[in-house]
Amino acid sequence: MRTPLAWLNTIQNKKRTATAVGGICFAVLLIFMQAGFLGAAKLNASLAYRHLDFDMMIVSRGYLMLTRSESIDVYRVIQARNVPGVASVEGLLLQGGNWSNQISKSSESCFIFGLRPGGHYFVDHALNESVTHLSERQSTLADSLSRPSYGPWMIGGTAVINRQELAIRGDYALGMGLLADGSAMVSFDTYLRLYGIPALRRYQFGLVRLTPGANALAVAAALRESLPKDVMVLTKPELIDREENYFVNVKPIGIMFKVGMLVAFIVGAVILYQILSSEIANRLKEFATLKAMGYTERYIYGVGIRQGLIFSIMGYVPSLILSFGLYRLLRGLSSFPVYMDLTRALFVLGLTLGMCAIAAVFALGKIKRADPADLF
Repeated sequence: MRTPLAWLNTIQNKKRTATAVGGICFAVLLIFMQAGFLGAAKLNASLAYRHLDFDMMIVSRGYLMLTRSESIDVYRVIQARNVPGVASVEGLLLQGGNWSNQISKSSESCFIFGLRPGGHYFVDHALNESVTHLSERQSTLADSLSRPSYGPWMIGGTAVINRQELAIRGDYALGMGLLADGSAMVSFDTYLRLYGIPALRRYQFGLVRLTPGANALAVAAALRESLPKDVMVLTKPELIDREENYFVNVKPIGIMFKVGMLVAFIVGAVILYQILSSEIANRLKEFATLKAMGYTERYIYGVGIRQGLIFSIMGYVPSLILSFGLYRLLRGLSSFPVYMDLTRALFVLGLTLGMCAIAAVFALGKIKRADPADLF
């Protein structure tokens, strides 16, 4: 049985090893946090769509994302209802507004959903039932995951939205994350009053639900054929993918998280390089002795690579545990949907091993300077 030289070298100086592992752990934890923020940003971008119950959506030809979409003519919704395979089409109004904190008198961003009372909009049947309460004039449902900056409010109380007082008839848990401080739902009639619109002539979106057993691709093709070219028809997976791609790859916040992850990776590689470089420099005589004893450079390189892997794993495991706690803390403080999953854990593990490989390639060059002749 061979002596576990890499392991023994690692644990010989426990204080130095602990310091090294702490540095690597910090870098890996940074990667976990940036990856978590990036994943949460993607989920946040499509969160509203995941709560809505539809098979495909009619959007304007100028659609970019949920919060940047032109409106469509109400007749597009009526036309879509006549296409075979379509069970129902609901018009949805959506626009940014202002929620007034009645304590601080500050104004917070708020997305306003305009709904038809009695309409089927959401996956949650209880929420669909709550929408029926909006038939009462000047009433609203409030998002329980809105930020604390909204101030205290309660069911049965009042909310001031766009400088108009509305009665709060219920609540729901949605959360707008990075898109806005919160949201509220109102009826079509109340929505028109909030924005001073004289009549309902346009929707933001048309939510299409298919009849059971209908071929989604065939119905989508029929809708695209029958509707004018001023609108697009997107299936739910297409819409979610488009929304996440725009938010992560085009919006600055997604790019920022990607750059943060790259910086954390570079920092980790530099830290690991310094550790391995220092270990090799301190043990050049030992490596020279191994060469004099007949061990090949390949074996000696293997010792250095294994030591780098040990440092990487020792830094990865505590950072994985810490990230679980930090993710949970962030969800509790901000309702930001940061979750750990197997894919992310394996992704960061791959990056950690990549850091090891890069650091080892640069650090192991010093082993060539371990000349047995220097011992005599």
